[in-house]
Amino acid sequence: MIITDLKPTKKHLVCISLSNGESLLLDSDLCAEKCLHTGDEMTAEKIKEYTAESDYIRAKSRALWLLDRYQYSERRLMEKLMSAGFGRQASEHAVNRLKELQVISDEALACRFAEECARRSISKREAYQKLRLKGFSSDTVNSALENARFDECSQITSLLEKKYKAKLLSGETDKVYAALIRKGFSYQSVRECMKKYSEELEFSGDI
Repeated sequence: MIITDLKPTKKHLVCISLSNGESLLLDSDLCAEKCLHTGDEMTAEKIKEYTAESDYIRAKSRALWLLDRYQYSERRLMEKLMSAGFGRQASEHAVNRLKELQVISDEALACRFAEECARRSISKREAYQKLRLKGFSSDTVNSALENARFDECSQITSLLEKKYKAKLLSGETDKVYAALIRKGFSYQSVRECMKKYSEELEFSGDI
């Protein structure tokens, strides 16, 4: 097959027309690298090779664009690439290459998310569910949570002060207790922290 025409298109692609009436889209940088011109011969092997390389280049470019806007786990990044129309092979190749370059790291990202959960007074149990939903493996999540600075008492006290103080002052203790349990905090920690906080309110004269 002979290249009969090369026409730049949108999205950094080149439409290559072949003598057999077929056409293919390749990344423009790849076309420049391979010095493709009208009249060049394109074997079936070359078409397969160039198409795979072009898909990888475009998948990697798309991955970097996505990562510039949000922090994705490896699994979620794969899913985003495939939902954008890239094949599994090109998507895996792009994600693995970004891992090699240390552009992405599930371990590091999971640790950052875990610390963020701890700062936002999210219980370790709820944080586990949130991180799993982001696409991290259970082993990665458990390791991240183990290393994060979770302090149930401080977290519960912070929530009582910022979110539930009014309910406590109005006597809705049972509702506050139930809400904190639903958030994943242990029964013992909730009971002890609420007792201590209520005593502080009483001592300050708020109750």
